[in-house]
Parts: sequence; C-alpha cells; structure tokens
Amino acid sequence: MQSQRMVPFKIIRMDSLGQGVSKESDKITFIPKTLPGDAGEARIVAERKGVSFAKMQSLKEASPLRIDPVCPHFESCPSCHYLHTPYEQELIFKKENLDFLFKKIPHPDIQVTPAIRRTGYRNRVQLHYDLPGKKLGMLDAKDHSIAPIPKCLIGREAIADKIKDFYFNSTWERLASGQPPQGHVELYEQNNEVKVTWNAPYSEGGFTQVFEEMNLVLKSKLENWLASLPAFELLDLFAGNGNLSDKLNHSKRLCVDMYAKSPGFGFFSQDLYDEKAFFKVRQKMQEMQLKPSVIVLDPPRSGLKNLEQFLEESRPKHVVYVSCDPHTMVRDISTLGRYRVVELHLIDFFPSTFHFETMAFLERI
Repeated sequence: MQSQRMVPFKIIRMDSLGQGVSKESDKITFIPKTLPGDAGEARIVAERKGVSFAKMQSLKEASPLRIDPVCPHFESCPSCHYLHTPYEQELIFKKENLDFLFKKIPHPDIQVTPAIRRTGYRNRVQLHYDLPGKKLGMLDAKDHSIAPIPKCLIGREAIADKIKDFYFNSTWERLASGQPPQGHVELYEQNNEVKVTWNAPYSEGGFTQVFEEMNLVLKSKLENWLASLPAFELLDLFAGNGNLSDKLNHSKRLCVDMYAKSPGFGFFSQDLYDEKAFFKVRQKMQEMQLKPSVIVLDPPRSGLKNLEQFLEESRPKHVVYVSCDPHTMVRDISTLGRYRVVELHLIDFFPSTFHFETMAFLERI
C-alpha cells in the first residue's frame, strides 16, 4: 500500500501542532515526535494533495535539542508532543508559533507564563477503548490506533492512580461490560473524588479548566489588568459559571452560555452559535439596561466569528479574549479594525503538548 511506504526525512522546523516538518521531496511531510535537526526514515500513514503525514521508524541523526522523555509511553502515545525536548525549548516553540500566527496583527512582545509543573496536572482525562481488541488508551486520530498508557504521567495523582487501576488485571474490561464494543471513558476529579463515566459527552459533571493552578494564574492577570478601572458594566460571553469574571470590579454583569439550569440573576442561557444569538443577547442587555464597557469572552476552539457584531453594538472600551485555539482567535481579532492588541499572553495550561492558552487584551482606538 502506498500509505505504508518509507521515506527519508530531515526536520527543518516545527509546526503549530508540535510536529516536525520535512521537505525531502516534492511533498512536505509532517512527523510527530521529531525535532529540528532529526534525520532518519519515516513511514507514510496518510497523504493529501501536496502533503504527507508519517511516523518515525528510525532515527539516524538526533537533534541537539533532543532529550530522553520522562514518560515511558511518549513514543507511542499521541497525546504529548514535546517531552523529548527540555521544557524551556517547548516554550520557545510555542512562542514562535503564536508570533507566526499573529504576524499580520500588530501586537507587543508576547508575555510567556510557564506552567508550574510539566506533568501531573490534568484533573480530567479521556481514554478510548476497543473491547474486541482488548485495547484501552489514547486514540491516534490519524490511523485510529489506541496506545495503552498504564503509567501515564499527565494526570493529577488521583487520576494517574485510577488509570493504573484500570489496567491492573484488565479491570477496565469488566467495568466496560455492557458498553458498546468501541467508545470512550472519562475520568475526572470532582469534590476530591475521581468520577468515571462511559460514553458520555465530554465534560460530564460540568466543564472545568484541566489545570486548576494555571487557571488561577490567568484570572490573576485578568484582574490585575482591569484593576485600575472604576466599577464597570461587563458582558461575559461563553461565561460558564462566571469563572473568569466573578472577582472583577463590575457594577453590573451579564454572563451568557448554555445552562441546563440558570445559576441565578445575571446569567442568560443562550447558544452563542445560534444565528439569532446576537439579537437575543442584545434584547437581554436592554432589559437589564446593561451598557458594557468591558467584554470578556472565552469561546471553545471554534471561536466567535461574529465577534465584531457584538463589539460594534456596545462599543466597549476594553475587550479580553481568552482562547485555547490561537488560530480561531487570530481569525476573529483580524476583523476588528477599531481595536488594537495592547497585551498578548501565552499561558501554558497544557505543558508537554502543543496546546496552550492565549489571552489578548484589546482597547478601542
């Protein structure tokens, strides 16, 4: 099969997904678990027009940036991307990628906040399983293989211990009895207890940031940036339980998100991706006589394409955009001709992976 053919590679740079980039022929090849300076042979696993995706098969020349990964599953597990290089170098790659994405948007130097630890931080982990194949672990989206991870280091201690328990004498197979042949299981900490749900929507039990301590760091930066303002009226979009805005100096606040049950006054249940969302939020603001001078938003990875519509309605002086996907953040901010980025933060919520949290502070011109 053509998708199984072997090709030589020489990594010239990293992409924004933590993959090494090689161009040894007419096609660019993306290879995870590699670093600039690595050379060897890789097996093609997928191809599209002009690009290939491969897995390293042999390393003939090692990058000077390479170290031995601390996790025994690193080479086979698709979830971590940078444990084969020092953490300082991981942050360099991440900052370079964020700078590249913002290359067409004027911005000050990116302020990087490292994680307080590189492993043992996630309070929520999702694993995939295949009962007939007797496999449990992390799913590789490219070839749909499942990598077992009995000694995974990414979860907090209680999560890591529960994962080990799952693998002990194949306990997970008994627990999965009665479930579909293939699916997923989620382990998450709630009220000092590890909960387990099978084949439920992600964030069962309510969404929480997976790195609690870094969430507090982000909130502190947000509070400090707005601390000099007198009491202001606030619109918080994708607000959840009000995590980001609850301690801000607001005189009036409207939190908007999807709520099965409203948390109380000042919370409005609305799907912000609904085509009529803007008009419904505007009506709610009018009912509350809310004229926000500050808007905070923390959307899912898909961002908020009509952000400009919300801003031009209320014309807030200050906007804080928090995102786990800088690609969609850049797409949304690039349309805002009346706003400029005055601070840009890379806060490492997801060390050892290519993911990170970005926070942009904008002011109206």
